[in-house]
Amino acid sequence: MKAVICTLLVATACAWADGAADRAAIEHVIGSLNVGQAAGEKPLSVLFTTDAENELDRLVNLNRWLLERSNEPWSEMTTPRLVIQSLRFVTPDVALVDASNTAYGSMIVARRIPVLFVMKKDGRGWRISSLRVLVDIASLP
Repeated sequence: MKAVICTLLVATACAWADGAADRAAIEHVIGSLNVGQAAGEKPLSVLFTTDAENELDRLVNLNRWLLERSNEPWSEMTTPRLVIQSLRFVTPDVALVDASNTAYGSMIVARRIPVLFVMKKDGRGWRISSLRVLVDIASLP
């Protein structure tokens, strides 16, 4: 019985052995959202699964709102960037990523908008299956 349990534990560990490469691939996908789409590059839609629940437009509107607020005196802020807070694998093919869209400033140290990603691994690599913005603009200072 002990041999069976040990074999199962070893097999499970081997199935999750490529965790570092998967983490790097997920970080690359989310980092691609920070970079955006430059001329001649693939559209951002390739980062998402075909059936993705996508609130990227809402996130872009919140970024505009943050940048407009930074035009006030003494309130300069950096361009908002997605920063990964935690990454958890639910299964070998699905991961949850807690992130924040963060803008840093001189007087207002940081403004953070929480974002949740559900990442799914398919034949082409890791893709965003769901992007949820977890704040309403009315609740921001």
